[in-house]
Amino acid sequence: MSLNATPSGERVHIGFFGRRNAGKSSVVNAVTGQNLAIVSDVLGTTTDPVLKAMELLPLGPVVIIDTPGIDDEGELGALRVRRSYQMLNKTDVAVLVVDSAVGLTDEDKKLLEKIRQKRIPYVIAYNKSDKQKTETADEHEISVSAA
Repeated sequence: MSLNATPSGERVHIGFFGRRNAGKSSVVNAVTGQNLAIVSDVLGTTTDPVLKAMELLPLGPVVIIDTPGIDDEGELGALRVRRSYQMLNKTDVAVLVVDSAVGLTDEDKKLLEKIRQKRIPYVIAYNKSDKQKTETADEHEISVSAA
């Protein structure tokens, strides 16, 4: 069976989570080497989870999940937040994308607690590190710049 024919259930699902404009979509595009996700300075550009089956070498067949911001507001925003949290049920590895200039917020910490409760392996990616130096003391933390 070719790698592209691998059923979705047998692929590693990598979910990218975080606040609006933390740079989730930019990190997704950098990791995949594709313009998979729309990137903009407008809060809430990603309105629904975006799932993309692909090959990510050297890992192999994966499903990349780009999610709406976990801090969205209003009635529609609450639905988006709920959809993001639901994506945890499909996630094998979580990437919590944090704006390094802002740091971990209460929303990030709440999501991180859910990730830990579900025992999902995770990494915290401090994005926009070209704009602000972030100390990464924890084994789950990295600094990145998807610019």
